[in-house]
Amino acid sequence: MRQIEIWGDGDDTTSWLKVSIPFLLCGLFLAVVWFFLPAEQWLLLFGMMVAYIVPPLGRETIIPVCILCGIPWWLAAFALAFLDFAGGLFMAWNFPLVLRIPYIGPWVRRFTEAGRAFLDRRPWLERLYFVGLVAFLALPFDGSGSIVGSVVGRMLGMTKMEVISCIAVGGFIGSFAIALGIDYVVNLIPPGAGFWVSLAVFLLIGIALLVTYRSYSRRAEASA
Repeated sequence: MRQIEIWGDGDDTTSWLKVSIPFLLCGLFLAVVWFFLPAEQWLLLFGMMVAYIVPPLGRETIIPVCILCGIPWWLAAFALAFLDFAGGLFMAWNFPLVLRIPYIGPWVRRFTEAGRAFLDRRPWLERLYFVGLVAFLALPFDGSGSIVGSVVGRMLGMTKMEVISCIAVGGFIGSFAIALGIDYVVNLIPPGAGFWVSLAVFLLIGIALLVTYRSYSRRAEASA
């Protein structure tokens, strides 16, 4: 495994900028979107972005809801990819601060301590550390996201810029792939089917994906 880089910043005079810039970027994004969306859809997108930050909802859940409620597929995908980038930026710049946040800090510490076992179950992440982390962030693995991705990248010894790049690329690929797939399925549903029929179709797809993932997880744990 590569040497772990110490993500500590000694320049405390600019720490407030490192904390505030990711939030300011998200605020700027929402301000720009305000001019292109009706108020109801803007509020929905804002709510979905907040829900994306709070586990256990992921892009495979948030994006279909946004599309079914009339938000353009590309905007829903870009919003979540942008959130991944902002979250990765915050983690890379403020990792020591994150460790001091109640609930989140202890969880990150526990995850870091269990990281060796996590990487042992996914040896491809170490062999292809950059491409592997991009794939981990692009695919809807359990727990994949900017926080877990940053921790995994740190354990792999990647630099801050490498981790941020992986999070941006992986989030972009994952979000747009899901959004394109959902938009394709939506176009296959007859226009007169109604919202509830469309929702039932997506629920069936979601259940099938969940069963497939659970089956894969059990096989991976049994072979570990």
